[in-house]
Amino acid sequence: MNHFSCKPFASGYRSNRPHIRGCLVIGVLILCLTGVPVGLAQQSPPSSVYLIGVGPGDPDLITLRAIEAIRKSDVIFCSPGIAQKFTEYLQGKTVHEGFWRLFPYYGADISKLEGQERAEAEAIAARRNQFIRMVRDAVAAGQTVAFLDNGDPMIYGPFSWTLEEFEDLKPKVIPGVSAFNAGNAALCKSVTVSSDTKSVILTAMDWPGKTDTIDKLSTLRCSMVIFTMRAEFEDLIRRLSVNWPPDTPVAIVKFAGYKDTEEVIQSTLGKVLDEVRGSDLPFEYMIYCGDFLKFRYKEAKVPPPH
Repeated sequence: MNHFSCKPFASGYRSNRPHIRGCLVIGVLILCLTGVPVGLAQQSPPSSVYLIGVGPGDPDLITLRAIEAIRKSDVIFCSPGIAQKFTEYLQGKTVHEGFWRLFPYYGADISKLEGQERAEAEAIAARRNQFIRMVRDAVAAGQTVAFLDNGDPMIYGPFSWTLEEFEDLKPKVIPGVSAFNAGNAALCKSVTVSSDTKSVILTAMDWPGKTDTIDKLSTLRCSMVIFTMRAEFEDLIRRLSVNWPPDTPVAIVKFAGYKDTEEVIQSTLGKVLDEVRGSDLPFEYMIYCGDFLKFRYKEAKVPPPH
C-alpha cells in the first residue's frame, strides 16, 4: 500500500511524483479553458419563462438583474403602467398588455359556481386560457417570455400562479424591491426594532375563508404592515383597534418609492380617522402600526439649566 503525506499547496511547491504533477497540470488547463473548477457541475441552462419584479415607485428602483432578464426576453406581458415606465427596455420586443388579473378562480371548479360569480369566473378563465396558449406557443417557437410585476412578485403578486401553471417550463423568479421596503425607507424606521418585539407581520385586508384576520394577528402587538389594495380605510383602523390601545402609533405611506409624490402621515389609532379621510388616500398606500414607530435607542436628553 502506498502512503502519501499531506503537504500544503503553497507557492513554489513541486511534487516529486510525475502522475500527481500531471493531474495538477490537466486540472489547471481545464480551469483556464472552461472557467469552471474541476469537479463542479456546469450551471443550468437559462429558463424560457421569467417572472420579474420591477420594483415599486420610480423606475430607478428596478434591479440590474431584472434589467438583464428583460433584455434576454423576446415576449413581455405587463400592465400598461409598467410598459410606459420601462419603455427603454422594451424596444424591439413583443409586448402584451391586458393579461393582468388572471389569478381569481385559478384551480377552482367553475361548474360549482352560480349566477354572476360563475359568469365572472368563466370570463377570467377564457382570458387566462388565451394567455396560457400565447405563452406556450412563444416558448415552443424558441422565444423567451417574461411577466413583469410591480414590487416583489412573491408578495401579493398577481402573477404568482404562473409558477404552478408553467412548472414544466422551469420558470425563474427575479426578485424585486417591495413597496414594503420602500415604505420602510420612507419612515426611516426599522420595523424589526422596538422596546418589546422583534417581528413584523405583512398582511392585507381580511379575505373570505382566511383565518389570519387582522384582529387575531394584532394580539401579538408586533409591528404590522398592511398592503391595503383598495381596502376600506375606516374598517381597517377599527380592526386594528380591537387589540391595540388608542395611543398606538400608526403611519400611512402614500406612493412608496415615488420620490416626487411619496408622503408619510404619522398619527395614532385613536386619532388617525379624524386626521385622515379614506377618500383622500390613493390606491398606492400602506398602513404601518406598532410601537416601532416611536422607538429610539437613546431617548432625547433635556440639557441641564444654566
